[in-house]
Amino acid sequence: MLTTLLPAKTSLFELSGATFRYDPYPIGLARPVFSAELYDELLANWPAQDLFAFMPKLGKKYSLSEVNHPEKYEQFVRGNALWKQIHSEVKSARFVYNVLGALSANGIDLGIPPGIAVNRPPVKKSGLAGWAAHLHPQQASGLKTRFEFSMLPADGGHIKPHTDSPGKLITLVVSFCDPHEWRPEFHGGTTVLRPLDPRQNFNHLNRQLEFADTELLHTFPFEPNQCVIFVKTFNSLHAVSPMPCAGSPLMRKTLTINIELV
Repeated sequence: MLTTLLPAKTSLFELSGATFRYDPYPIGLARPVFSAELYDELLANWPAQDLFAFMPKLGKKYSLSEVNHPEKYEQFVRGNALWKQIHSEVKSARFVYNVLGALSANGIDLGIPPGIAVNRPPVKKSGLAGWAAHLHPQQASGLKTRFEFSMLPADGGHIKPHTDSPGKLITLVVSFCDPHEWRPEFHGGTTVLRPLDPRQNFNHLNRQLEFADTELLHTFPFEPNQCVIFVKTFNSLHAVSPMPCAGSPLMRKTLTINIELV
């Protein structure tokens, strides 16, 4: 068991070994993300299910975040030393530069200016300028970060096909599961999709599609201590297909981190 937290200057997330696919949009996988000891402690300290909000509009999903049950989220993070440090790391400029560096090392240059403000009050923009920043990250006045505790029931849990909201720039999905409990036949992987109708391909505004309207291109299996990382694009269609374990009490747990434009 961890008896002390990691030094403040030590990166908690290891992303340097990430490998990427580029078609139809940049999406990669890094593993392991955390040291084995830290990972086990974070999993053991996962928040209780009664803190989560059920999100039926997105599929069959439970969420605990700054947006969903924010008071319970803040109370949990403040009261748990390990998750409080994860929160501080995700909110740091160092974390953002670490992610941008991992992307750049794999040929993905988003044109973000060096030293861009991270989690600082943004410069006020007109509606038109704000929209331009969503389309052209180089015009953003800053970046902000947040993370969500997410759970999908092994009994039918899923997230419908979507491309993410226009304000998002990068998403990281870190898997949390006990390898002795979660088996490959439970599925739960992150799927890369393409619309069957080419007219649905341009989807910057994040129209939600049905599974029957999409074609499966690739699946990143749900495995412990890994991170699926991808860039928001006009066609960054992804989902989690319904899991088949009827009657199972198990949950697919993820830490979903968003880097957003402001």
